[in-house]
Parts: sequence; C-alpha cells; structure tokens
Amino acid sequence: MNENYMLKTKNAERLYFDHAKSLPIIDFHNHVSVSDISEDRKFENIYELWLRSDPYKHRLMRICGADEYFITGDAAPYEKFEKYCEVFPYLAGNPVYDWSRMELSRIFGINELPSKKNAKYIYDKCGEMLSSSEFSNNAILKGFNIEYQSPVASLLDDLSAFDGKTVAPSLRGDNLLSPTKELISELSQKTGVTVTDTPSYIYAVSLMLDRFSASGCRFADHALDSDFFDSDTDGKKADILTQLGVEYAKRSWTLLLHLDAKRKTSSRLARVAGAAGGYAAVGGSFNLSAVCELLNKMECKGGLPDTVLFPLNMNDQAPLAVMQGSFSEDGTASKVQLGPAWWWCDHALGIENTLKCISSFGVLSQFIGMTTDSRSILSFVRHDYFRRILCSWIDSQNTQGEWELTQDLQGEIVQKICYMNAKDKIKL
Repeated sequence: MNENYMLKTKNAERLYFDHAKSLPIIDFHNHVSVSDISEDRKFENIYELWLRSDPYKHRLMRICGADEYFITGDAAPYEKFEKYCEVFPYLAGNPVYDWSRMELSRIFGINELPSKKNAKYIYDKCGEMLSSSEFSNNAILKGFNIEYQSPVASLLDDLSAFDGKTVAPSLRGDNLLSPTKELISELSQKTGVTVTDTPSYIYAVSLMLDRFSASGCRFADHALDSDFFDSDTDGKKADILTQLGVEYAKRSWTLLLHLDAKRKTSSRLARVAGAAGGYAAVGGSFNLSAVCELLNKMECKGGLPDTVLFPLNMNDQAPLAVMQGSFSEDGTASKVQLGPAWWWCDHALGIENTLKCISSFGVLSQFIGMTTDSRSILSFVRHDYFRRILCSWIDSQNTQGEWELTQDLQGEIVQKICYMNAKDKIKL
C-alpha cells in the first residue's frame, strides 16, 4: 500500500512520519489469546490467523450472500479463504476492507487486492511465511512495537500467563453483576470467605481483585448492553457495579464502560455462529441519566475511578463527551472521558466523529486514544489506521478551523493522543 495512505496533505504526512508512526503501542483493552502468547503459537495457514475467528469478516461475507458453509460450516480452510477473497473487492467502503489490505501489506508484504483469481497465490505465499519461526504469534506481535497490552480475563481465571508488565490482565467483570450460584461457590472456595450477602460478596471479590493488581491489572471492563438499566428492575446490578467501582478506585484502576450493544438479534445466527458471531447490532440512544447517576453514586461513596465511556451508538458520543467536565478531580486529567470509537464505529467516520465531539465538548489533547478491543493479533494495524486518520484530521482542523497551532504543538498533541495519555493512565 502507498506509504501516504489516508494522509491527505504534506503536513499530515509530516505529523504522521515525524510524530506518530514510530511511537510504541499501548493497547489497554483487547481480547487476544494469552495462551497463544505464552505458547508462541504457530499458525497452520492464513485462514487460521486471518479469518477463522474474525466476526467482522464473517458478517460481511453473510451480507454478500455467502453460504454459512463457507463461514462457520464444514468447508475446508482454503475454500473459506477463497470465498472471502471472492467477495473482498466488493467490500470497499467498509473498514474491514482497509484493515485487511493493511494486514496483508504490513505483515506479509502483499499489496495485491485479494480476489478469487489470486486467492491461491496469497494463501500459498502466506502459508510459506507462516511456516517460519519469523511469523509465529509473538514474532508478529513484536513487529508492532507493542509496549503494553491488556487482554481481558475473568475474575477466577488463571493469571499465570501474564507477565504483569508488557502483558497485563484487564478484568472482564460482566459476570460479577449477576453472580450465579456456581460463581459464588467457586469464589468462596478460592478466598475462604463464606458469601451470604452483598457485603460478603464484595469482600470476597475484592480479595480476587488484589490478585489481579499483583498481576499488573490497571483496567476493569463492564459491558452495559442496551437493556442494562431497564432489566435492572431492583437496581441490584447497578448497586454491585457502584461498589465495584469504589474498589477499582482504591486500586487506581480505570473503569471501561462499553455501552449500548444490542446482542440479541437473530437467534438462528446465535446458534450457528456462537456468542461472538458478528450478528450483534447497535442499540437505541442509551440511558445517559442512569450513567450519570451511576458515576455520581461511586463518587458519593468515596471512589469514582478514572472512567472511559465507549458508546456504540454514535448519537451518544456528543452528550458523553460533555461528561469530561461533569466529573472532575484535582490533579487528574480527564477523570471521565469519551473513549475511542468502538466495534461497529471504529472506522474513519466514527473516529472523526469521536475527535469532533471530544474537541467540541471536552479537551482533545487529553484523549486516551486508540485501543483495538479485538481478538485478532493482526488488529494492531488499527493503531496505524487511527494514527493516519488523526494526523489528517488535526491538520485539517488547524488549517480550516484556524487553530493556528505551531507544527511542534500539533506534533505534541498527536504524541499525547497516540501514546502519552494512555501511558499516564496506566502509570508505566
């Protein structure tokens, strides 16, 4: 691909090449396999690495009419890869089209547009490379210059694979808000605490949080889906989350709230494709009043953690960006802030809208920047995608919006958003 891809002006190029390109990556939330890292997995073929577990690509194949046989069915790996290549030229305009080209170019040096005609060539060439130790899981990761990443782990997971420095766990806390009998039983066994009520439950959880802190954890993630507050008729889930937020604040963790996913859509696809099969949708405008009440309760109880808000509905980006000024703390930059464009929104439109909302309603220079929130190690190219868009956007605003910033100050803001602000949050 052209080295100036998405860089629209000479100054955008300068911002990118002088200030953004070579910065290390801090990825504060993702779903990559820690076991693949600890075992330094070797991939059998490009399908295993690039397509098998990618719901983004699966979704687009379905939209183009591909049979499920070629997606999650019994077709051979090459047949599935060929089918994706067959529909690929028609995906232009979708970010997966851009990411796929960047992945092939950055990792494998392949700059041809995938199609049915060249599918076999790409499959064989990538397969030959993947057979080398230079293309193992960790060798690929090393090429991205990742300084720190934080894959998710549930409260009771084994944390031995995390080194606590370059790879540290991010707590995935969804199951903690509606604890099952099985969770309570295992929690009691691991902590020695007899859980009989909410206070004893929170105490037992807090002991496990200490274990996460010892493994380098700095983030806790909770997904508040589209019906979260409506289904919480007795307020119990919100109360548990409030108390957990206080615990996170005690440990100087940052709370990530992913808002408004509509996960219940096609029950047929749920059966066929599994929980992360690419069929979830965007919910309606989220209950922002309830979010404010939740954060206020944490603050009143003596512990509002640094909080990053990830709305899935772009209509919520502006009102949530305003919250950057609604909850503040002496000496803390952006106690609460709008996070990077997420899931169905982490494309040029969503990223630019995020930048517009933060700069219009908050303070752009304090933005925590990009994280992949992905299961694929190849998704780290999205940091480069984000950086290119950011540099072009800042250049356009400085020119058209008449910011009149010096080139050095533009570069400093780029570095803060791409690297320094996230680094400051995790106190590396």
